[in-house]
This record gives sequence, structure tokens and C-alpha cells, in this order.
Amino acid sequence: MSKLFEGLERIEEARERIKGLSFMSGLFLGKPDFSVMLPAEENLTEKKAGQAFYQQVETFLKAHVDADEIERSGEIPEQVLKGLFKLGAFGMKIPKEYGGLGFSHKNYGRVLTLIASWSNILSLTVAVPQSIGIAMPILLYGNEQQKQKYLPLVARKEISAFALTEPETGSDAANVQTMAVLDEQGEHFIVNGEKLWCTNGPIARYITLIARVPACKTCKISDVGKKRWRAALNGERAEDNVHTAFILDMQTAGVEVRQQCRFEGCHGIANAHMTFTDVLIPKEDVVGGIGYGLKIALSILNIGRAVSVPAICLGMAKQAWQPSIDRANTRITFKQPLSTRQTQCVRIGNMATDLFAMEALCELVWHMADQKNYDVRIEAAVTKMFCSEKTIQFLNDAQVIFGGMGYETADSKRFRGQPAFGLEQLVRDATMYRIGEGATDVLRPFVAREGLNSHLERIKETIDSGIKLGGIFILIKFYVPWYLSLWKMTDIPHTSEFSHPQVHHKLSYVEKNSRILARTIFYAMLKSREAMRDDQGRQNRIECISEELFTIVSTALYAQRLDHAFAWELADEYFRTAKVRIKWLLKEMLSNDDEQRANIGRQALKGEYAPLNRGIIQRALKDYLPKVHKDL
Repeated sequence: MSKLFEGLERIEEARERIKGLSFMSGLFLGKPDFSVMLPAEENLTEKKAGQAFYQQVETFLKAHVDADEIERSGEIPEQVLKGLFKLGAFGMKIPKEYGGLGFSHKNYGRVLTLIASWSNILSLTVAVPQSIGIAMPILLYGNEQQKQKYLPLVARKEISAFALTEPETGSDAANVQTMAVLDEQGEHFIVNGEKLWCTNGPIARYITLIARVPACKTCKISDVGKKRWRAALNGERAEDNVHTAFILDMQTAGVEVRQQCRFEGCHGIANAHMTFTDVLIPKEDVVGGIGYGLKIALSILNIGRAVSVPAICLGMAKQAWQPSIDRANTRITFKQPLSTRQTQCVRIGNMATDLFAMEALCELVWHMADQKNYDVRIEAAVTKMFCSEKTIQFLNDAQVIFGGMGYETADSKRFRGQPAFGLEQLVRDATMYRIGEGATDVLRPFVAREGLNSHLERIKETIDSGIKLGGIFILIKFYVPWYLSLWKMTDIPHTSEFSHPQVHHKLSYVEKNSRILARTIFYAMLKSREAMRDDQGRQNRIECISEELFTIVSTALYAQRLDHAFAWELADEYFRTAKVRIKWLLKEMLSNDDEQRANIGRQALKGEYAPLNRGIIQRALKDYLPKVHKDL
């Protein structure tokens, strides 16, 4: 069982164990701590400051930002970026002492949602420097000299970016190949390599660069109880090439933006393919120390997952909500408006329920992220997946309601004097948020890994050292009482929030099904053993069930806080449909046909289904490579 998730050794080594409060970690064990879902009240002074800034940004967007022109031209006007810098929008997460606004995650998320409701491209451009640009790595891991030097610049003047992905390295961050070698004098790192899909890269002055450094272990012990690394001098024999984070000035000699990448959607994004040829980075611009790069990368990605991507997705969905209602009420077909047809009413009902759930999750997780005693990495991943996937479905449903008008571009409709709502652009743009900051198919096993963590940690030593009688006795001593406890209900805390009948009923369901989930995970581990390592079907179901349970609690508490009829209706509807999904997922956890379908896929990959290519001009992927023209 210790080989579960084999191939992720470096990521596993860099992964920190859950240290703070986490609702999800208890949920997987059948012991959900509902009190964690009630973080401290939002600071009223901070909230007022956020609301005032929100109004400033709203005024600026209406007066100075033409979202259709950004889509049309494929770039954000320089005066727009300068205006946002002047407002302080690029420094929302930077403390006031370093020139920023010092906002909470909650205020930051609300402003990103607002900007995304006007232009998701602009919101993404503002979010990247503050989530994964140089600001967050320096705030979390940088020294005071780095903070004093760089934070005022990126708060008020310079855009930053994050360079991790490479042509052959995406979500598998441990596979980075860009190298940074310390010169013979020990003063500069010499960087060679390339990075791909670096958002803001073409317009950034500074980037967080993740590269591998030839290094040797020292006698000093790190904060995770392991030996520290020191960079090996050029020519010195190294023990390993360890991931390290750097601050890189894009104006340094040897940095070249080779291409501004173009995508299906998100046409205003400045996104770079860049190369580094003997680029010199001063040793003072290492962030966090040699060997901390992967840890830093994983840590800052949590911010994007918790706040940035969910906020942008929420803003995009909200942008489409009212136009969809208006279209359903005004579009007449067969002498009746669409709003009179049950099919469209069901569709609108699903959209309303999902939009409410997205908002509930965002508000809760942003607030959790502001609590220093919380660890929200699992909640962040779940919220990112939920919001990105639901936004795609939401916008697809909106496009069905609009019909042909939802497929036509805004400019084309504007030419005829019709409402130039760019729904087709939103549909195209939304896919990127499913992929960015950790693709759904990568994050689901990640959440499952965290859910299985307590089991893996407990049995790892026993299995690694060989199965011995003493080790088995220790496992039995723990698992027998634990398993028996999963058949006994745990009382819901007696607080005013949880005592509300509609809340208490939902939480009781979650408590019960948390215990069922824990037992089912245990059964699946006993049944599959080592095979569970590759059983992503079961891993995905573990995540999906936990996601549903977490969202039930979030929507119930959000409805209780709003205390309005519409909120209770939507929370009840989410609960009703989630119960159906959970029942099916639990059944599929132990008995499913994934392997049968996977075998069909394996046969296809071996070429066994080549006849499916009949009747077309067949072209393989290599046939789409650019033609090389030679002079005759």
C-alpha cells in the first residue's frame, strides 16, 4: 500500500502533511468536525475597506474597460493596466507596509469575481501576479530584503508571472528540466531551459522561475526534519538536481519570449513560450532556499485553487445568469416564451442551484483561507474543481437557452442591432479554468490521496519493514475500535447555526454518509490493495462523494446565514439531487465496470480498433506537424 500513487515520489516528498484545521480531513475518516465550518466572523473594518474598493473597481470597469475590444484585439490596453495599478488592484494581497492594500482572501475573491463578470481575461491578468507571481512566494518564503525590494514594485508598477510548465511537463511538476547551475564563484546561477504557457509572460517584468539545481546535502536540518541542500558549484559533483524557486528579471540577457501562445479562448491573455540561454540570476534571488522549489510551487498553487480560479468562474457564471433569464422570458417559439416550457425551467433551475452552490463554496473557502489556523488545501482543490466544472455546464446550458444567438459572436449580433452578449466567448474561455491551476483529472486523485493519507501513514511503516506480527497487532489495535466507531453517530455541535432544523437535517445526513464513506474506503482498500494505486475510478469517486458532502454543508450554512426563502429553496434542491448522486457513487465504489471500459481503451491504444478510421482521409498526429520547405 505504500506504493500507492507510485511515480509521484518527489511531489510526495514536498507535500506537507495537514497541519491546521481541515473539515475534509475529518470527513474522510468518518469524523467530520462541523465546528471547522464556522470560522471566526469577518473583520468589519476589512469588509468595509473591501466594499469601498469594490465600488472603485466597478466604476473603473464601466468607464475604461471595453471587454469586447479585448476579445477582438487579443490584448489588454496598456492604459487599462496602468489604471488598475493606480487603483492598487495588482497589490490587493500585498501588505500595506510593502505598498499593497493588505486585503483578506475574501475581499480579494470578491473583487476578482466582479472583474470577471465584466472581463474574465482582465480578472485572470490581475490574479496571476497575486496568486502565483512573485508576490506570494516572497510573502510566504522570501526574506525581508526580497520583500522590501520587490513587493512595492509588483504592487504598484510591474506585472509578474509564474514559470513552471514546460513542453514536456504539465501537472507533473516534479519533471521540470530547466537547469540552474551555480557558477564557480558562487555568485550567480546560470539558467538554461524553456518554459511554456506562462500567463502574463510577455508583459511581465518579473517571474517566479522553478528550475532544478545540482546540489549536495548539508549537515543542517530543514523545517521538515530532513537535511538541507546547498547548490553545488559548476563542475562539482552533485548528489541530486533539486527544485528551486528564483526571482527572474525578464530584462536579463538570455531571456527570450519566443512566442505569444494563442488558444481556443481567453484571447486577451498574454501567454508565453520562453527560453533561457545562459541567463544569470544572482544568488540573492533564490526564494526559500535550495531545494524548496517544489514545495513553493505546490503551496502557491493552493492560493489559485482556493481563490482565483473559483472567483473567476463565479464571475463568468454570474455574467451569464441574468441574460439567460431575460432570453428565456422574451424568446417566443411556437407562440410561447421559452420560460413556459418545462425543459427550459428545469435547465434554469439547475443553473440557479449550481450558481448558489458555487457562491456558497467560494465565500466559505475564502473565509477559511483567511484563518491562520486552517489548512484548506483539500477544500481549495475541491472548490476549484466544483466551480470550474459547474461553470462549463452552466454556460453550456445558457447556450442551449440562447440557441443560435448563443453560438454567434457578439460583433456579429451587434451588426444587426441585437444584444451583443458574448456567450460563445464565455463558453470557449471556460475550458481553460478546468485545466489551469491543476486539471480536474489530476486534482481528483490528489484529493483522494489526502483522503487516504491517514491510512497510508499508519500502515506505511508496517509494509515497508515487512509484515511482522507486532506491526499487524498495532494495526488491529487501531482499526478494530475505529471501525466499530463508524457505526455510531457523532452528535452535531449544539450551536445556533447547527440547531436550525433545515441545517441540522442536512448535517446529520453528512455525518452519517461520512461514516459510510470511511467504511467504504476501508472496504475498497482491503479488496483492491496494491491495485488501488492505479484504480483512478475509485479514487475519483472518493473525491466526488467528499465534494458532494462538503457542498451540502456549505450550502446549508450559507442559506442559514442569508436566511431568505430563495436560499433555503436552493440549498434544499442541492441536497435533494446530491443525495441521489452520492447513493450511486457509494455503490460504484465497490462494484463498477471501470476495468471493462479501461480494457477497451487499452485495446484501442494498441491499434485493435483501426477499422474505426474507415471512410475518412486518415491523418495521425504526426501528419499535422508543420511542413519543412526546402529550396530546390
